[in-house]
Amino acid sequence: MADPEPAPRSALLRSLAVYAALLVVDALVVAYAVRSGVGGIGYVTVSFVALVGLLLAYQVWLYGRDLGSPLTETEGVVLRKWQRADLVVVWQSFYVQIDRSIFKVEPLDYHLVTDGTYIKIVHFPRTLNVVSVHVIPGGMAPTPDAGE
Repeated sequence: MADPEPAPRSALLRSLAVYAALLVVDALVVAYAVRSGVGGIGYVTVSFVALVGLLLAYQVWLYGRDLGSPLTETEGVVLRKWQRADLVVVWQSFYVQIDRSIFKVEPLDYHLVTDGTYIKIVHFPRTLNVVSVHVIPGGMAPTPDAGE
């Protein structure tokens, strides 16, 4: 599937650049600490910073693989939708769940769907970064009959 517009891939590239820069800083801190001859409680600190570096490396790997990957479509019923404040009070984030996948969506997309709505989400395969959300008309989830 071709990209509907280059903006989502550019956002993916920006995120990759941020994670890569943080990884480089992390690696420099670990290298400096190891060369300085860490001792005692310093091993715990270096181990923690190295663990953060492994997590950053994993994110860089995921975003790098998504850059060259085609977009993926996921269809299903919205099982749950919710919002929460990221970074305490700085900004709101909006989420929808389809099957076992959780997607972070734009506010407009969040307000267009309700629990039980059948939607199609176009996204990157590994990071699940959403490109677009489409409501499928007449695709409401089947409700169980009360008589059965």
